[in-house]
Order: sequence, then C-alpha cells, then structure tokens
Amino acid sequence: MNGNRLTRNAIMAVAQVVVSGGVLFLLYRYLLRTIGSEQVGIWAIVLATVSASRISEMGFTGSAVKYTAKYIARGDKNKASEVIQTTAVTIGVVLACVLAGGYPLITWMMGKLIPLQHISDALAILPYALVSVWIGTVASVFLSGLDGCQRIDLRVLVSMLATVLLWLLTLIFVPAHGLVGLAWAQIGQGLLMLFGSWVLLRRELPSLPVVVCTWRLSLFEEMFRYGFNFQLISIFGMLVDPTTKMLMTKFGGLSTVAYYEMANRMVTQFRSLLVSANQVMVPHIANLHENAPEEISKIYLDSYRVIFFLSLPLYAGVAAVAPLASELWIGHYEQSFVIYAALISMAYWFNTLSGPAYFINLGTGLLRWNTLEYVVMAPLNLALGYFLGAFLGGEGVAFGYLLALVIGSGFVIFGYHRDYHIPLVELLPRESRQLCVACCIGLMAGWASFYLLKLEGGAVAKAGLSLIMCIAAIAPSVWMHPLSKVIGCRLTVAFRF
Repeated sequence: MNGNRLTRNAIMAVAQVVVSGGVLFLLYRYLLRTIGSEQVGIWAIVLATVSASRISEMGFTGSAVKYTAKYIARGDKNKASEVIQTTAVTIGVVLACVLAGGYPLITWMMGKLIPLQHISDALAILPYALVSVWIGTVASVFLSGLDGCQRIDLRVLVSMLATVLLWLLTLIFVPAHGLVGLAWAQIGQGLLMLFGSWVLLRRELPSLPVVVCTWRLSLFEEMFRYGFNFQLISIFGMLVDPTTKMLMTKFGGLSTVAYYEMANRMVTQFRSLLVSANQVMVPHIANLHENAPEEISKIYLDSYRVIFFLSLPLYAGVAAVAPLASELWIGHYEQSFVIYAALISMAYWFNTLSGPAYFINLGTGLLRWNTLEYVVMAPLNLALGYFLGAFLGGEGVAFGYLLALVIGSGFVIFGYHRDYHIPLVELLPRESRQLCVACCIGLMAGWASFYLLKLEGGAVAKAGLSLIMCIAAIAPSVWMHPLSKVIGCRLTVAFRF
C-alpha cells in the first residue's frame, strides 16, 4: 500500500505539471499579445530579483518536509505539528523583515538592471512583487507539510487550483491594469495556496491550531542544523536565475529575456513531469531512513533506471517540438526561442539524471554533494555567462548556464556513486542503450526536415513534420523497452486502490 500511495502521489504530481503547463502556455501567449514581450521581460526580472530574498528562509522549507515525515514515522503527530508552526513563524517573521529592509536596495538594483525608459513600470509592480513572494513563501511551508505527510495529492490539488486562478485573474486584471494587474493576479494565486494548504494540512495534523502560535527553540536548532546545507543550496540556487536574466538583459535586451523565460518555462514544465514524480521520494526516504535504511540503495538504482528511460524521449521530444511551439505560442518562428529551448533541454536532461541521488540525499539528510552542486554552479554560471555572452550575445549566456548546470549536476551523480560504491557503468543502463541511439537519430531527422525541406504551408507544416519524424524514430524503442510494461503494470495496480 505504501508503494501504491507513492505511485499515486507521483501520478498526481505529473497531473499538476500537465495542468500548469497548459495554463502557462495560455498565460504567456495571452501576455505577449496583450502587453508585449518587453513588459513580460520586466516582470520576469523584477520577480527573479525579489525572489532572491528567499535566501532568508535559512533552508527551513526543505527542513519542514524531512522533519514532518520523520516525526510522523515515529508516530508523533503533535511534534510534526510543532515543526510546521516553528517553520511558519520563523520564515514569516524573518522574510518580512528582509523584504522591508531590502526595499531600498532592490529599488536601486532595478535602476541598474532595467533600461531607463522602463524603470517606472518596474517600480510600479515592485511592492506587489514583494507581497507576492512573502505570501508564496509562507504558503510553501504548509505545502511542504502536506509533502511530509505524504499527501502530495492534496498539495497538487491546491497548486492546480491556484494556477487556474492565476489565469482567470490575469484575464480580469491585465487588460485594464497591465503589469500591475498581472501582479494582482499573482497575489491572488498565492493567497489561495496559503489558505488552501493550511486548511488541508489541519485535516492531516488535527493538533494544528487555527492560528499559528507555537515556536520551539529545540526544533529550530534541530532543523537549522539540517537547513544550513539546505540554505547554502537555496542561496546559490536563487542566485542562478537572476544572474542569468541580468546577463541576458545586458547582452541581449529585454525581448531576449522574454524569449529565454518562455523557453525555460516550457522545458521546465516538461522536466517537472519527471522531477515532480521523483520528488515524492523525499518523505518516503525520510521514513525509510528511520525504519529500513537498507532498502534505499535498491530504490536509487530502480529510480535511476526509470528516470533514464523516461528522460531520453522526453527531452528529445521537447527539443524537436520547439519550432512548432514557437509558431503556436509566439505567433512566428523565433530563432532565439528555439535555440534556448534546445540548450536548456540538453542541460536539464543531465540535471534530471541527478534527481534520484539528489532527492535521496534530501531524505537522508546527507547534503554534502547537493550543496557542492550549487556552490560550484552559481559562480560558474556568472563567469561563463559573462564571458560567452560578450562574444555570442544571449545565446552565449544560455550556453554558459548549460555548462554550469551540467558540471554542478555531475558532482551529485558521481559523488553519490563514489560514496555508495556504485559502478559508473550503471549510469548508462544496458536496456536503454538502443533508446539512446533512437533518440539521437530522431532528433537529427526532425531538425533536418525542418531546416532542409520546403513544404507548402510554411513553418507550421515543417515544424509538424519534424515532430512526427522525431516521434516515429523514437516510438518503437520506447514501446519495446522492458520498463514500458513494468511501468504500465505499476500504474494499473496503483489505480485499483
């Protein structure tokens, strides 16, 4: 039954990604047509800059998942309730002080990052961005509590409803109020996540009071020790996105940032299909770490094989679909969007392979390699992005990010294999080697058909044909793969309960 719950949680996590991806597609298409790419770029930069203030979380959001799961595994739901309350009070108070105190600094940064003619638009939405980040961060504590209770299905329900609300509020507010209306819509999304997750979490932990009122120093100290490494991950991780977008603005302009943001969002949504399903392991691993640690190594190898099998056709398909996505989403073939999508897909493929090791480390609390990934990646992203951006423009910045992400992810994979004495040959599972070849052939065939063939119907027809050719080359290997039947049987069993 635990396995079936884990499978159902993974399915629900994937469902959230599908719904969120559909809404984001509609949202960005609507925003581009309503307020334009430069306004979208301004919002992306402001939100990314303000979100960097979340480094003041001190890693407590991640700690909430592990320690909620830990005390539930020990049968102490009252202590789990105190974990949530201590985390919410700590993050809420500290982040409010940081955002209020940092407002002048953020205002100054806006003047340095955004062209003078757009600075008034950025400053107009800045207060709303600050409120949105605070609400969303506090809501993430209660969402983490649901994860710790292994009720990812409830967390997904709240997140999906909040995403749909964002879309509806955007339709209502943006036509009349522009960027400010978009900021209002995001605040509304955060409020639904905050109150919805709190209500559902109280069903799982009845000892939670209506108003958060408990703070335990002993729990704070316990979570802080775990959260220190988690905080380093958060600090360096949060610096990556603003740094990349700042360099994009410098070497490519605001429109380049918008197309990069859209490409990144698109690939991230597909990536989340795997990462969200993989992430449900964290509370499960925390539980096993308390009760059956000998099972963790087998779970890693099984999870890695499945992730490898699923990620190959997924990212090949994302790269192949980029030209068609550009036509349908942007309204024309945008070369920079397609290039960004291809580069990000390659980087995220390798990063996704590090997921099983990364999430097991979160569950066990051994965060050395996870921390090193981001400590290396953040400065490397800055150095490579600046150097390559100076020569290649926005594409150079994206390529620098690709290299930094691959190198950082490598520390997690190789470090885990070294610590647990797992042969590196396991990184290329025997049953997936034919699929590797098929994905390479399919991707090359799809791109060749798009760039070399001339068809009636223009770019949309060519993009559609390239996608069909890519799928036709990959589908037989996916169908005949031994894991296809295993996964299908697992899903069937899960839905019987």
